Amino acid sequence: MSQAETDKTEGEITLRPLNAGDQDFLWEVLYEALWDPPGAPRRPRSMLEKPLVAAYVENWGSGTHDLGFVATTATGRHAGAVWSRLLLPPLAGGAFFDEYTPQLGITVFPAWKRQGIGERLLRHHLATARGLSPRLSLGVHPENIGAIRLYERCGFRQFASGAGGFLNMVADIIPNL
Repeated sequence: MSQAETDKTEGEITLRPLNAGDQDFLWEVLYEALWDPPGAPRRPRSMLEKPLVAAYVENWGSGTHDLGFVATTATGRHAGAVWSRLLLPPLAGGAFFDEYTPQLGITVFPAWKRQGIGERLLRHHLATARGLSPRLSLGVHPENIGAIRLYERCGFRQFASGAGGFLNMVADIIPNL
């Protein structure tokens, strides 16, 4: 059974930091995060080989701004993850805001969706990132309405339309003075 097919009855979810030992898992969550609309064919896994895509997780932990968390069940199964990394030109990523703003990725595996795990991951990440960077950015497919609503609830706002019509969003996370 894959991580994505895990039974929902495995107990309480805990969050732990992502580390370099999670590299294989990060490739899985990156692929899952490449959301495609219902009815559309899944993108091929070969997408992960593209430098602008691979830059989000390759050699995790090697960057000073790498920050992420994995949601894990009591039995050790992974329910999802959130991560951010500062991506600069020429590998600036699809939601580039400026040279100080890490870009965020998040996914919850299908068996774990609609249980509040995504919001918990995102809010924990935002709270931890406060003081580390002034803001976080992300890109989201315009048809992924549930994700857009989650991001807006967590303080993200659209700042541009990216390639393929993706919405580029940013959240200011500078701590209140």
